Amino acid sequence: MAAINYTVFFGCLVDTPSLNELRIRANGALGVDQTTGHIIGVTDDVAGHSTSVAEALITSWTGREATKDEIQVTVLSSDQFLMPGLIDTHTHAPQFTFLGIGHDLPLMDWLEKYTFKYESEFKDPEVARSFYSSAINRVISNGVTFAAYYGTIHIESNRVLADTIRKAGQRAFVGKVCMDVNSPSYYCETTAESIAGTEEFVKAILGDQSGGSDAEQRLVTPIITPRFAPTCSMECLRGLGDIARKYQLPVQSHLCENPSEVSFVQQCFPDSASYTDVYHRAGLLGHRTIMAHCVHMGADDIRLLRETGSCVSHCPTSNFALGSGIADVRRFLANDIPVGLGTDVGGGYTPSILDAMRMAAAANRALIAGKRERGEPLEGRDGVPLEAGEAMFLATQGGARVMGMADQLGSLDRGKIFDAIVVDLGAPMSPVPAVNSTPAVRCLEDPTEAWRVRLEQFVFLADDRNITRVYVGGSLIHSK
Repeated sequence: MAAINYTVFFGCLVDTPSLNELRIRANGALGVDQTTGHIIGVTDDVAGHSTSVAEALITSWTGREATKDEIQVTVLSSDQFLMPGLIDTHTHAPQFTFLGIGHDLPLMDWLEKYTFKYESEFKDPEVARSFYSSAINRVISNGVTFAAYYGTIHIESNRVLADTIRKAGQRAFVGKVCMDVNSPSYYCETTAESIAGTEEFVKAILGDQSGGSDAEQRLVTPIITPRFAPTCSMECLRGLGDIARKYQLPVQSHLCENPSEVSFVQQCFPDSASYTDVYHRAGLLGHRTIMAHCVHMGADDIRLLRETGSCVSHCPTSNFALGSGIADVRRFLANDIPVGLGTDVGGGYTPSILDAMRMAAAANRALIAGKRERGEPLEGRDGVPLEAGEAMFLATQGGARVMGMADQLGSLDRGKIFDAIVVDLGAPMSPVPAVNSTPAVRCLEDPTEAWRVRLEQFVFLADDRNITRVYVGGSLIHSK
């Protein structure tokens, strides 16, 4: 039997190449080269869904003839569409152990009571081996093809996490958390241990995989991860910045999440002009830096992110759950600061980026209402509620930009890696109502306009029941 070299999808294709562009190809075709995992072509309108049509498309896309035995044809139903995989730019893998607990507490108290306690248990690698598989599978089942994970301070358990992700087939950044000050004695490192341990972890993860430094070939990439400025000395932060530059790695941390946290940073680093300046002085800002939350941002914070090209992970579910506040996404976008979405498990109570999409819309509406009540001016798009297509952008192409892979991921364009999901709005027990029971959809004769309305329903109603297939690098890693 001949090997399958190509897959051709027929049906509705949806993506958001830019913030203001929701692209719907209601009768499209997309081809994947299974030997490379890349998209080889996309066609807007096709005449039929047969294997012979697929053969002709592959010839037009590649310039070579393919036999029917080389081609797998997938025809989507009238309730299904294909879209780029969802990207979670900020989550904590060990915090799935206390998911949904402690949301009556503000951030700093929550860290003391739950986070440090339960993360410290991962000093035993057997805890990681028994736990991480179910957590990662749950993330994938929510349509997340690429995630930025925080681990713990423990090298061996972090290696277990990375190996679990790789075996599951997901794309990921994985960070060894660093904490050398202002941390409980049972969950803390010395400065030397934190820096040396990070480099040891980096070498282990890079050495564990073929593909070397090529992010396209390497599923799991180490990411430099100071927990946040209050739990790291300046010596530690600078040492981590040196490692990031040495190995050309991304960086992730937390920034301006909670007012008491911001005040604590001022006490810890009195010589810094702002919270963001702490990271800047340490050499940790840059176009591959992901700062989570960014709720209470002053002008200097915004300026430094803009000037260094640093990115924001917007985590609205967590910010609401812990009462931290509301990040101003429009402000970031107006300053050309890349923004993606994060679930921030376990500050966030769900690993669903779909939930983060609708919470981002709700947060934006609440922010606008608050500004109006205070009589603050709403200029440009400041007063425009975040639309469904914009929320999808943040979860896909926006996330790809934050992760430093905007040219490789985030949209359904020729040449990009095929990280994608199949969404079925008619799945069993779907929270999205059927077309027959939705007159607002049923009355629309234009298929593109009908899909536009259904995509709004997808953003505000869908959940993991609607994610039926998940692909990473052309490989099917989850189906139901």
